[in-house]
Amino acid sequence: MRITSRVLALVAGLLAFGAVQPAKSQTADPARALVERVTEATLDNGLRVLLVEDHSAPVIAFNLMFGVGGLDEPAGLGGIAHMVEHMAFKGTTTIGTDQPLLEQQALAAVEVRALALAHVRDGGSPEEVAAAEEAFAAAQQRAQSLALPSALDSLLSSAGAVGLNASTGYDRTAYVVELPANQLELYARVYADVLRDTVFRYFYAERDVVRQERRQRSEDDPQGFLFEAFQDAAYVRHPYGRSLIGDAETIESYRATEAKAFFEAFYHPGQAVLVLVGDVQPETDLPLLERYFGTIPAGTPPRVRLPSEPPQKEERRVTVDYDAQPQIVIGWHKPTYPEREAFVLDLISALLSDGRTSRLYRRMVVEDGLALNVTTSSAFPGVREPNLFIFYGQPRSPNGPAQLEAALYEELERLRSEPVGDEELDKVKNRVVASTVRALSSNSGLAAALAFNELFAGGWERLMLDLEIYQSVTAEEIRTVARKVFRPENRTVGVLLPSPGQAAEVRR
Repeated sequence: MRITSRVLALVAGLLAFGAVQPAKSQTADPARALVERVTEATLDNGLRVLLVEDHSAPVIAFNLMFGVGGLDEPAGLGGIAHMVEHMAFKGTTTIGTDQPLLEQQALAAVEVRALALAHVRDGGSPEEVAAAEEAFAAAQQRAQSLALPSALDSLLSSAGAVGLNASTGYDRTAYVVELPANQLELYARVYADVLRDTVFRYFYAERDVVRQERRQRSEDDPQGFLFEAFQDAAYVRHPYGRSLIGDAETIESYRATEAKAFFEAFYHPGQAVLVLVGDVQPETDLPLLERYFGTIPAGTPPRVRLPSEPPQKEERRVTVDYDAQPQIVIGWHKPTYPEREAFVLDLISALLSDGRTSRLYRRMVVEDGLALNVTTSSAFPGVREPNLFIFYGQPRSPNGPAQLEAALYEELERLRSEPVGDEELDKVKNRVVASTVRALSSNSGLAAALAFNELFAGGWERLMLDLEIYQSVTAEEIRTVARKVFRPENRTVGVLLPSPGQAAEVRR
């Protein structure tokens, strides 16, 4: 294990700083000399560990983040990363059953019955399908009778866990929880066991939960339906264009053996960073963490070669007919971090839609009454790869998407032709810095930011440099980047139009 200690000056300084201060004074303010310590270590199996001391309360926020997500899914298994995330809460050989050998046999029988059912559904008679479904249900019932429901949740909850959760994105998967500091060893034992020995129990019941989740998020939700069609149109090759949760047919075809193979192939210590923020004692806690996490085999994650998205050469448009109020989303391809243009576009996004005094909100919502709400994002749908700058708006009747689109293009033309004034630019920089500070104001927020920077930005220290970049952006850079990115041939437009009483449909 390699251990180094560094001063987390900027983060600690920002936290001490509290409220937003004038942008130019932040980097020189002596308040930022107030420091806390971060200790980083890399275990022999490649797991990176960051400990940040904050002894204000006897609790620790944990964030175990893997650089694995929807981008890494093989063809035909869209959404499997999200499914695997669900499985990590189902326990291990020693957490979740008191009859592990019998359960192992029962779970193997479930797989056999699942394959048999898939086979007869593909050409069998109705009687054969019904018999296979009955056998499959019986096998699941037998396996579940040997399991202890929610054993992992109960174990951590009884130890005082708060915020036990997980999330999957295109870029990463994260497992988070807060525990009393005296439960550190419990955390290490449980999560190391999960990484080493996850049992995919309740898989098919959980598959049904994910199928329902997709229905709620993407099929029965007009915004989700529109965004799926929009992403599919915006990308012709890159996996950012496919559904993160997977399509319905793919979800229903998942097998536990395939999901476990994906987990074993990708979720290695070298793909992860473990961040602890709170009442930690590096000199005693690091050896304890190494005792449990250090015994996990290093493994060799497969190299995923992502297809490059070819340059877009003409505007693309997609129309969704849906029984809902009209909506519009427009996106432009752009670079991602650490390219400087990505930071400039962060400021442009704040300039356009962050707050009631932002340009788009003031014009479209307040002054012209064109929209119920408008928003922009400068990093959609992920950050590992070049992504999109997007605008989203809901028109206010009797206006429609066309009125929002026209007003947006006028504001973007203003960005291209007129330099942003010093006062407005300083205000936007302060707003972006303040947003970053707010995200770091909790132990869990700080843990998430450090984990993300460690995995994707070249190191947790990058957090410091990012804020300095924002402060250095000029009005001329904003105009230059706006001219480069907001070109008609670089954009994709998705429009949802009301279709009362009609089935949802996508038109190109």
